[in-house]
Amino acid sequence: MTPTQQIISAIKLAEKNNTQLTTEDTIAVFRAVKNMSAYKELIDKTLYLLLLVEKKLPNTPTLSTRETQIFNLIGIGFNSKEIATILNISSATVATHRKNIIKKLGLTGSGKLKETAFQYTQKNI
Repeated sequence: MTPTQQIISAIKLAEKNNTQLTTEDTIAVFRAVKNMSAYKELIDKTLYLLLLVEKKLPNTPTLSTRETQIFNLIGIGFNSKEIATILNISSATVATHRKNIIKKLGLTGSGKLKETAFQYTQKNI
């Protein structure tokens, strides 16, 4: 069976059994899509996010759950528009959360936020 056939089989089995794909199967799907996609960087970021979820990073204690999600996505390299799309919220809401994160963490601006989020994400993977 080819890798594509294995992926299709895993998806059909999950649908038939009314279950979810395992993380391993989900990552395999994304890797296959990456090979066919014009948006390879987006697929890479999504795979990275899946690996973060699998590791179940602890929340930053001073941030709300949503702020922690946004902080982690910033650390992965997503911009505000991409974060808004992923979380199904408006860009304005993302901007508000970014401002709150900067304030809560005592950072000096969005550049420092990106740097801090990146360092945190790299350290906790």
